[in-house]
Amino acid sequence: MRVAQELIVGDPWRLGGYRLAGRLGAGALGVVYEGYDQGGGRVAVTVLHGRPGAGAPAEAAAARRVASSCTASVLDADLDGPRPYIVSRYVEGPSLRRAGRVLGGDDLHGLAVAVATALTALHDAGVVHRDLTPDNVILGGNGPRVTGFGMAPGRVTSLTATGLRTRVPSYTAPEVFTGGAAGPAADVFAWGGIVLYAATGEDPFAAGSLGAVMHRILSLDPDLGSLPPLLRPLAAAALAKDPRARPAARDLLVALLPERAGDLGTAAPPRAETDPGTAALLRAGTEVAARVRTACDDPGLGALAESAYAALGPAERERAPGVFLRLVAIAPDGQPVAREARVPAGSEHVLRGFAGLVAHRGNEARLVHQALPYAWPRLGEWIEADRARLVARGRRARLRPLLTAVLVVALVLLAAGTIVVGWVV
Repeated sequence: MRVAQELIVGDPWRLGGYRLAGRLGAGALGVVYEGYDQGGGRVAVTVLHGRPGAGAPAEAAAARRVASSCTASVLDADLDGPRPYIVSRYVEGPSLRRAGRVLGGDDLHGLAVAVATALTALHDAGVVHRDLTPDNVILGGNGPRVTGFGMAPGRVTSLTATGLRTRVPSYTAPEVFTGGAAGPAADVFAWGGIVLYAATGEDPFAAGSLGAVMHRILSLDPDLGSLPPLLRPLAAAALAKDPRARPAARDLLVALLPERAGDLGTAAPPRAETDPGTAALLRAGTEVAARVRTACDDPGLGALAESAYAALGPAERERAPGVFLRLVAIAPDGQPVAREARVPAGSEHVLRGFAGLVAHRGNEARLVHQALPYAWPRLGEWIEADRARLVARGRRARLRPLLTAVLVVALVLLAAGTIVVGWVV
């Protein structure tokens, strides 16, 4: 089933060259949507809460340089428009929270490796996630992937800041609650919490109020007894109250891949270009993470539409282009826009075949998703063919008066010539 939920009132349906098709979730930074680019590519679009800070463009640019090791690559960003947003590659599959899985054994180890690999790639590029929770760890078909980075504010210093009002605070490092910077060490703290969540299905430090959660984070250590021997000391170190006592993400990854430790050495500071040792470490982490298999049933709109089209009978397939072309208009900028329209009588079987994608009452119908003309290549081909037909017909219409005028002139000249010839004769 699809992971994205329906858009709600107030949600945008178009941002720049992207059409939005559903909600994937909401977090400290903003709301994440399933979207499609003009070529039909499926993406995740995060619409930010409020205006990004002064350093956001530089961090978004740095996020594009992050190695695609257990991460969802950042593809595009518009931080200056009325609704600032970040575009990243879409990862098919549920989030760790939504999947509802309690992991153990190799799967738990693979998840820990995946998140540590992603953090190593981020920190190596000089990027800090700052909002790492089970909601932005996606259990994809090729292993877990970390999403939602590259757009967080550089520093959260107040309990009234948007991030602390909206995020799940169980993954917020102690220093952030006391006005400190959310740096790489805060990401490592979140790693420890995510590993514990994956093993238990419960948020660490969970309590009935923000104040109680803060107290637990600042004063108490969670029970790590559910973790296996290899992960227990690493999680304990990651969840240290003092950020200076926590290991670096690269240290975690080296410890999780003991067979590689002798070749890769000790922790290295972040750098603009990944060194060969870190590159090998990221490759090794990605290979281990890929062993965590999750059943992935997250079809895009195009796949759903093509499946519905394939299930139609021959007569309905012949009718389908005429039905859908009535439901799409061309905007002044040349882009297709969904509209409500009356469809031809006898289209009921087509409409029923596309239930969930086309809403109808009687002969009045509309596309449920404005993104469908982008997401479904076949519909895009119908639209382009119809556009070409209309252009050709327009050209013929413009030429018709000219041809008529030429014919009239020719007839006049012919008549005049006949009269002159008759007169001479």
